[in-house]
Amino acid sequence: MKRTIAALLAAIVLVSVYLGHCWQVRHWPAWQSFAEVFVQADGRVIDRTAADRSTSEAQAYALFFALVANDRVRFEKVLHWTVNNLAAGDLKSNLPAWLWGADKDGGWGVRDANPASDADLWLAYTLIEASRLWQQPSYAQIGRGLLTQIKNREIAQVPGVGLMLLPAPQGFQAEDGSARLNPSYLPEFQFRWLAVVDPQGPWRLLWQNHVKTMKALITQGIAPDWYEVMADGRIVADRQTGSVSSYDAIRVPLWAGLTPSRDGRDNDLLLLLKPLAARLAKLETPPEKLDFQSGSASGGSPIGFSAAVLPFLVMLDEDSAVRQRLRLKNSRVDGNLGSPAHYYDQALGMFGEGWDSKRFQFDSDGRLIPKWEKSCCDWPF
Repeated sequence: MKRTIAALLAAIVLVSVYLGHCWQVRHWPAWQSFAEVFVQADGRVIDRTAADRSTSEAQAYALFFALVANDRVRFEKVLHWTVNNLAAGDLKSNLPAWLWGADKDGGWGVRDANPASDADLWLAYTLIEASRLWQQPSYAQIGRGLLTQIKNREIAQVPGVGLMLLPAPQGFQAEDGSARLNPSYLPEFQFRWLAVVDPQGPWRLLWQNHVKTMKALITQGIAPDWYEVMADGRIVADRQTGSVSSYDAIRVPLWAGLTPSRDGRDNDLLLLLKPLAARLAKLETPPEKLDFQSGSASGGSPIGFSAAVLPFLVMLDEDSAVRQRLRLKNSRVDGNLGSPAHYYDQALGMFGEGWDSKRFQFDSDGRLIPKWEKSCCDWPF
């Protein structure tokens, strides 16, 4: 009898330890904090420091974070809100509007129906991966519908370069034949995986053409927020924003850091951005603004920028990664980066710290590898 009780107690201890481990695998505190502050009960992601607006980017990022967290309930709510409020009820046939918010009379709805191609790609990628990881074919159907629309509406021939991803269907090809483009809209891991799941698509060619333009622009390891390709094929600084590298471009080293090496060599952008790592090693924190041509720095240093450069610095084995990691740790207030919590800082933190803590990784083909997939703890509770 004593042996039976002892064995039962030992089994209970083992199960408790196992369940505790599973809880740690499944519970992502950063996602819980992000969701509590920014994700409304119905799935709307609110940028509280920008007139409580919602954007397709924020919806797409939250959908990705919910997949990484294995949070199917919030995933469905975020997707449902996105479909019904940004895509007129059908994301397979309609690209989502990029901006939703209040008008001057206090009414709420779509404020700008022009889609944003980076958000569209994140939605498509995340839905295809959710279909694979959760065995839900309906997600892939929506994701592939989005890819078809992206190919039809957001990809165009650009003089001297070839096929390129436009930031949106309208407004980025001028009458003078020039095109205005954004380097931060193209994460390499996404294009690798899209080339696998849609081998007849333009994804490899788009990436090759993008790298061609980046080699012409990134001479000091700094990517611009925006740039232009002129009608004669010249690749120049953007005529609207100049040579600034800031809130858009900070995602270029982030995506490069998240993309693993392939065939024993660093990815293309990581090689181009290496001088930036040397620059950051001499600074306490990443500057808010850099001039991608002169290299001069200005402004403050948003906490999210430290998260954005963290994977990049880790990949290059820079000691300064330790400094950024410590800054992030010391900046936590009630689970969020800084106070008050800013949406963009938190989103960059979710990417940078989530990758650094191995909540998620990408394989060499661009597949998402969430921490929970490698665990036996994927139970529906």
